[in-house]
Formats: sequence, structure tokens, C-alpha cells
Amino acid sequence: MDQNIKIIDLKLDNIEVLTTGTAAEFVNGILDFLLYQRRQIPFVYKTYKYYVDKWSDAEGSGETKDRESFAHYQLNQQRSKAKATKQSISDMRELIRQAFRTSEVKSLRFLFGNSTFMPSEAYTLHIPHDSISRDHFYEHHALPEFRINQALLRLLTCEELYTLFSTELNATNVFLEMELLTNAENAKGCHGDSVNLIPKDVMSQLPRSCKNIHLNLLHCSDNISTELQCCKDLAIYQDLGLLKLDKSEEDDSRTNDSLEATKESSCWWQAEIIVRGFRVPANQKSGCIWSS
Repeated sequence: MDQNIKIIDLKLDNIEVLTTGTAAEFVNGILDFLLYQRRQIPFVYKTYKYYVDKWSDAEGSGETKDRESFAHYQLNQQRSKAKATKQSISDMRELIRQAFRTSEVKSLRFLFGNSTFMPSEAYTLHIPHDSISRDHFYEHHALPEFRINQALLRLLTCEELYTLFSTELNATNVFLEMELLTNAENAKGCHGDSVNLIPKDVMSQLPRSCKNIHLNLLHCSDNISTELQCCKDLAIYQDLGLLKLDKSEEDDSRTNDSLEATKESSCWWQAEIIVRGFRVPANQKSGCIWSS
């Protein structure tokens, strides 16, 4: 199984502070890249989303005309599948954002295949979680989209991925697994009342035939994020009890020990969301489905 592992380093250069939001958007950028290059969707995600939303707008305004023909029925069926794929991608992207906001993400993995037991490809992302600062707001340090695209250029020039993506690949299912450095209660509750994560005892074992790609996300910066005070909040409390100034040093030590123990332990979770790839059938003209 080891002979199939390919390791690729992706550097996030010249980023003053790495926030949870920036890390999430970079991971979503990698997901968008894989979906398009892997031929799960016919266009890059932004273009794909534009066309699908355009259909929804047309239906809402009553611009579509009902036609009692089999060709029109096929067209509507394909558009329904395209909408379902777009919605699942959107849900998975939002799940990743929420996971980074509420938990410490150590690593995550995208599995391509019919099931998580027999995937054909696995892309494991190792997150620089120690470099992520939670004392800074993403809105104040948001990266322009071209900066994320610059980092993703490394994937376009990677020989291993070029060889893989240049072959004829079929649209398949995409599964998401995440390794979180939080306890089970926090992880389960990080998405509100809806249960979007299923606990896993161990990480899924990959078959020998599975293409195993590891992406190391590296944060390189000349500034130390802990020295930046731009986003620090000054909390105002009503009394010393809320501020917990009456705690003893022994209590503080016990709290710090429990935090360290939580960070050292991690657990794997599988997302309930499944992205089912969409491709226009070969017997149907691809231009017809995208025309309004």
C-alpha cells in the first residue's frame, strides 16, 4: 500500500495570519480543483453554480415552458441531477467551513469511488492546525481569490496528478472524512441540531489499488500571529465571578492539563453528505442542457 503514496507540499506564502476562515477557503479551493480536474463536474464550480442557479431563477420567474416531449423530459431529468450535485457540493463546502470554525481540524480526506470501503482515489489534506490563529477574524484577514489560486498552481504542475487526471475518469461519488482534535460532544454539536457527521472508530483503510495522494498544507510567514493585536477583543464582565479571577493556580493547572489532553487526542468523523458527480450523457448534446 505504501508504494502508491504520493506526497505534495502546498505552501501558503506571505500570509500574515492564518485564520480558520482562510484555512477553510483554501481547503474548499482544493475541493473545487479536484472536482473539476477529476471530471466530477463539467465546469469549474463557480461557472457550474452560475448555470444551475440560472435555471432556478428562470423557473422562479416562470420563463420555462412545459413541453410534452420525451426530449424535454430527459432535459429536465439531467438538470435535476445537476442541481442535486450542485447542492451537495455547496453543503460539503459549508460543512468544511463550520468544522474549521467550531473544531480544530487536524486532517481531512476526500475519497472518490462507489463507497468508502473501495475508493479508487484518496486525497488526504494535512492541516497546519498549530499555525491557525483563533484570535483573529477571517473578515479582517480575508485573502483575495487569486492568492488561493496561486497556491493551487502547484497542483497543476504536479506530475503525479497530471498523469492521473489525463486518463479517462468516470464521474463517481465523493466522500469526506475529517480528523478533529476535539471531544465527541463538541464535534457532534458543531453543526447545530442536524447530524452531519458520523463518528468513526478508525480511519478507513485503503485498498492497494487506490491512488493515495497526501497534500501537506504549509503556512510560511515572517510575522508571528500571536504578536498581532489587531483583532483582539477586550471582554467586559459584570463581576469577578464571571471573569473567574477567584480560581486557584491548581485549578488553572488542571484546566491547562485537560486542554493539552484534548489536543493530543483526535477522532475521525465521516460526513453524511455525499457528492455524486454529474456528467452529461454521451448520447445527449452537452450544449442543450446548459442553454436557458
